[in-house]
Amino acid sequence: MRYLALPTALLVCAVLAGCGDGGADSDGGGDCSFESTFEAIQVTIFDARGCTVNACHGDGFAGSGNLDLRTGAAFSSLVRQPSSIDSEIDRVFPGDQDLSLLYRKVSESAASLASSGLGQAMPVGAEGLSDDQLTALRAWIRGGAPEEGVVEGTLSLLGCEGNFVADPNKINPLPPPAAGEGVQLYAGGWDLLGEAEDEVCYATYYDFTDAVPPEFRVSCDEFGVGRECFAFGRNELAQDGQSHHSIIDVYTALSDPNGGDWGPWACLGGDRAGEPCDPVDQGVCGERSACTTPVRTSVACIGYPFAPPDFSVGAGIGGGGESVLVSLAGAQESTSITQPPQGVYSVLPLQGFISWNSHGFNLTTKDTTIEQWVNLDFVPESGREWLLQQIFEADDIFAMSDVAPFEKREVCSTFTLPQYTRLTSLSSHMHERGELFRIWLPPNEPCSSPADCGAISRQPDYESRLYDDPVYTYYEPPLPYDAESESDRTFLACARYDNGADNPAEVKRNSLAPNTPVCSSVLANCGCPASERVCLGGPNQGMSCNGDDARCTGEFECDACPVSGGVTTVDEMFIPLGSYYVQPPSP
Repeated sequence: MRYLALPTALLVCAVLAGCGDGGADSDGGGDCSFESTFEAIQVTIFDARGCTVNACHGDGFAGSGNLDLRTGAAFSSLVRQPSSIDSEIDRVFPGDQDLSLLYRKVSESAASLASSGLGQAMPVGAEGLSDDQLTALRAWIRGGAPEEGVVEGTLSLLGCEGNFVADPNKINPLPPPAAGEGVQLYAGGWDLLGEAEDEVCYATYYDFTDAVPPEFRVSCDEFGVGRECFAFGRNELAQDGQSHHSIIDVYTALSDPNGGDWGPWACLGGDRAGEPCDPVDQGVCGERSACTTPVRTSVACIGYPFAPPDFSVGAGIGGGGESVLVSLAGAQESTSITQPPQGVYSVLPLQGFISWNSHGFNLTTKDTTIEQWVNLDFVPESGREWLLQQIFEADDIFAMSDVAPFEKREVCSTFTLPQYTRLTSLSSHMHERGELFRIWLPPNEPCSSPADCGAISRQPDYESRLYDDPVYTYYEPPLPYDAESESDRTFLACARYDNGADNPAEVKRNSLAPNTPVCSSVLANCGCPASERVCLGGPNQGMSCNGDDARCTGEFECDACPVSGGVTTVDEMFIPLGSYYVQPPSP
């Protein structure tokens, strides 16, 4: 199996061939005037470590992988550029350091790189980069590897002194697949103000009839009698790093985009932003723009008013009714790649509607947008045997109920996959007070409800501690579950939530509730009523105070709240995630 955990020790400098120490001050030193994180990386790492000399990655030296790290050339030589060692690995893959050769060359051991066929560690014959430099490089990559703008915290890590205003994270656009090899979906960019949080819903329409060659088409009566689909395998999502989550689904019912259930349609982003558009006219809005229904605050698209009533990600999560959406893509980080095993594929109608359910928070003071791209690579008939299925276990999404101030609580539940399952991946979803998410592989006895469930003593098979960077575990080869017994196909998941138990300063506070339209949603608990508040600090900490600071003695506040299930980051969710396919035995 392969783990894509997100380590804290990180990436750095000289990349694809040997570079020694250039003799300059590699700390960057003191008072800096860099206008961007990448400029600081250029000066304090590439230049200072001698990576730009002619004998390394400078002018006219082809022996170092034809990589030019000099000022003015380094960015275009690195970002989204295939390496000369392995064309399947980019030198810098925006959003994921583990898929970036630059990161791996400077952070992994020589033995690890040699066993992977990735050459030697960098820099050669010189001391490795400091932990701070590695952390800054990792943060830059995970922030989308932007050429412009300051990624939070990076300048001080690179030796600069002073206060620096961070820019919102923006990822470089995802290049589309080559014609005849795949298709791309684009969401446009919805507005997210500085120091704000929102969860929105909107729709786009696509028509790939002219883009899909006949050999990749399949019939798909499950989406309507006589409908035609295309088969795809690799699925790549790229989105701006301000995103907390993206849930991208396909509306499968037949419907007229210019009928009364949809719209009004207008361009989202680009030079024509706000202008009316015809969704059937593909590309009508121009570059970096999409023809969309109105962007509206909406949790899981519940009650979204500019689409048919069954257009809801949240059916079964408080939305009621049935949804005719099927999952296409989703992520809790800047990039997500689904590369199913040989023979495993997915299908999508040639024409349809995309539901973009995007939740983002902007911790900077500057306004920004969140953009998303999805690439789907075609699969020929010879590669189509089993359909890929998604794990999205949301039946107990709010099972943590109320976690009292200055306390912890763990909740657990089980889920059972079909007989003959082949498990391909596991992941998880929590919010900021989720400190530990664990999953145990079968066998496990099914629980009737979270109240009847609890953690077990054996070592978990999946473990994640970062809510905003959850671990993704991929199983290669997939794990088989052929047993008829349910317990032999049942997974146990548990999540632990800390509402200021370890650090009282991290308790949920009513005064710090996010300023966002989402807080008007029935599924949001951004603050808490006075009747639920308790004292924060002082001798009466934890005592009920009914919103009256005077009951808390001295200057201490009646401000601490319980954590409940909710959609903003100050409240919680509990969702096991993953993917699988079903491979029945041959007749």
